[in-house]
Amino acid sequence: MIQSIFKTAALSLGLAMSAHAAEPATDTSKPNPVSVEKFELRKELMTQYPNVLSVLTSNANAGFGGDQSVSIANHMYSRTNAEAIADARAKLKVESHGKGTWLLRLPYVNIAVFETTEGLVLVDAGYAPAGPVLLETLRKLSNKPVNTIIITHHHADHGFGAWSLLEAGEKPRIITTKEYLAEMDLDTRTANYSMVHLNSQDPRDVPRKLEEAILPTETFVGQKTLKIGDDEFVLTHARGESADQLWVNVPTRKIVVSADYWQPFLLNAGNGKRRQRYVAEWAQALRDMAAAKPDMLLPMHGPALTSAAEVQDKLLASADMLSSAVDQVIAGLNADKRPDEIVASVQLPEKLRGRKDMAETYVRFKNIASMVLKEYGGWWNGIPSEWDPASREVFSKQIVAMSGGVDKVNAQIKQLSKTNPALACQLADIAFFAAPSNKDVLQTALDAYAQRIQPGMPTQELTVYTHHMLDLKSKLKQVSQ
Repeated sequence: MIQSIFKTAALSLGLAMSAHAAEPATDTSKPNPVSVEKFELRKELMTQYPNVLSVLTSNANAGFGGDQSVSIANHMYSRTNAEAIADARAKLKVESHGKGTWLLRLPYVNIAVFETTEGLVLVDAGYAPAGPVLLETLRKLSNKPVNTIIITHHHADHGFGAWSLLEAGEKPRIITTKEYLAEMDLDTRTANYSMVHLNSQDPRDVPRKLEEAILPTETFVGQKTLKIGDDEFVLTHARGESADQLWVNVPTRKIVVSADYWQPFLLNAGNGKRRQRYVAEWAQALRDMAAAKPDMLLPMHGPALTSAAEVQDKLLASADMLSSAVDQVIAGLNADKRPDEIVASVQLPEKLRGRKDMAETYVRFKNIASMVLKEYGGWWNGIPSEWDPASREVFSKQIVAMSGGVDKVNAQIKQLSKTNPALACQLADIAFFAAPSNKDVLQTALDAYAQRIQPGMPTQELTVYTHHMLDLKSKLKQVSQ
């Protein structure tokens, strides 16, 4: 019944859900068995290399501004995973921020709740495992129905928890930007890649058809003001972390809900495992929020900012950081520097160094520069031979042959792992592409990447290395059979 309503809503909003069904490039209608196998190897990998889990969990912002939960982290789309549901229930913190205003703080993400004379207004609904505790909590906070759910963007941790409200008989207005539909459609069409490979989710959980997602009952373009009871909710679309993201100003309460535009660490604007992020527009959105002069900021990640002075300081500092990345990249492009030279040269502005909200715990400042380059430049990296290069395999085999063979290269990798793990991993990749079925090559590469994972490493960088280690371990199991 619920899926039928969603499908009807999507069609009424003009989305041709079958437009890509005729000639799918790959079968995304079911989990990829290889992806399932790799997912199941996680526990074995962490047991073999305990430093990987230790580094991941010791990161000050491993919970993305909240508590951590391994079960939730890998099952954000699951409505049935008992451990994830239990963690969401046990770790939820309910914060009151004035009459009829709450911030529900879950592992990794928050939900903002406003009680109006016409019912509850939610900004986001969390991930799917949060659904049961969200329903329970709302019933305790108020006897009023859910009037409206505002979904700030399509990512897994922001809207999927709404399923429990709908199944319980709530009939809220669900509103988001028009762009949300295209973004969610692309996620489901590329489920094995975008949700599983890049977002480390259990392949058996993820939605593989648009109607399996949480869909809006209406969308808007640009800006929209909702008058609900005695309150106004001003929704503003601004491309930032995603193409469909929005933020909410509640002028009647002098509160801004900042969605993912502000985070309590260096902003996740340089995430190389996500689609394009719009750094300059993100900076402007932060300045627009500051211009609204709120007394309080409710973010979707991290604690509330509860004074007007703190709100101004945090928003404008983050905007300056993003603008600096843009300016430095443009200067490099105009100086005819290669992309890698530009990325290597950018620096966080001196006035921002040392601030806790500029800590590189999730991405590095140079990663943000890479994201700007992705938007402002082409795909070419500036090296002529790599416009139309030989295949990675052919190139790697030639390098290995010129170096005296794979055994010599492998021995050198083992030595470098102790002194220069970054270089060791680069060489390990070359050895792998040259001899992908060589057991010693695979094991040496595994060990090299385990050595590279060190305390203080940004979380997103760590997840890239961990996923590659899963690939290597899976391949090693195959060739050992």
